[in-house]
Amino acid sequence: MLYRFCFLLLLCLAGFSLQAQTILEGRVLNSQTKEPVPFATLGVPGRGIGTVADEQGRYLLRLPTLQDTLIVSCVGFDRQVIVPDALAAGQREFQLAPQEQALREVKVERRRVHEGLLGRNKEKADVLWMGGSSGKETVDDEWGWELGTVLRPTRRSYLEEFHLFLSANTYEHLRFRLNLYALEQGRPGRMLLSQDIQLVLSHQQRGWQTVDLRPYELLLEAQQPVVATIQWLQSEKTNPWDKYFAIPVTRQPKQTMVERENSQAIWTVHPLQPSLYFTVLTE
Repeated sequence: MLYRFCFLLLLCLAGFSLQAQTILEGRVLNSQTKEPVPFATLGVPGRGIGTVADEQGRYLLRLPTLQDTLIVSCVGFDRQVIVPDALAAGQREFQLAPQEQALREVKVERRRVHEGLLGRNKEKADVLWMGGSSGKETVDDEWGWELGTVLRPTRRSYLEEFHLFLSANTYEHLRFRLNLYALEQGRPGRMLLSQDIQLVLSHQQRGWQTVDLRPYELLLEAQQPVVATIQWLQSEKTNPWDKYFAIPVTRQPKQTMVERENSQAIWTVHPLQPSLYFTVLTE
């Protein structure tokens, strides 16, 4: 009897929470061109609340209240801070200003360079790190999730290709963004990329997935650690009971793997390493 009472109370509380939820719908635009900013991220600082806009800059964001500050951001743009009063007043269109490139582009001169890799290039691991939401009709409140690893180049390294291994993928369409951050106090800090580099998968692709980075001419300096992450931007699947992807992760003594729920959530650090790496040319 007590169990049933507790269960009914939980259902009532859940129903009240859903009724109190505020749904924001709008667009994210380029402040100079007034064109959409595709796949801009929206998040509440320090909390697991956020989402990602679509190709046309349209977003749908579920907030418990309108009392939180909202951060709107995208690679290559200055982030915008939206205060609660602006949300309460009905602001739903957000404009981002383009920024200057943060990671220096270089022309690669093929002199005395050697092939190498940064990261983990093994398929097998101790556990599978799962992403997805079986049983939910939508997953837009989980887009923006990030997973990555700390990289410590010992020499100047020109990034040639990025590689990610998916041991499982039930999505018909799955999109990630590659992010690079400076390592600051053991966690991702300043964003280094100003170009939007994405990995798009279709038809439940699995195994090693590759992005050619040569067109971006990216350089990592020696002895300057960085954090490379993938950020979940979009996914499509008709069956709500079978939606997930998985990345192999292995245990290790050092705190190497980083993760956060969305673009403004708090980073967590783990003694693990995911199966992702870069092929590089080192001097």
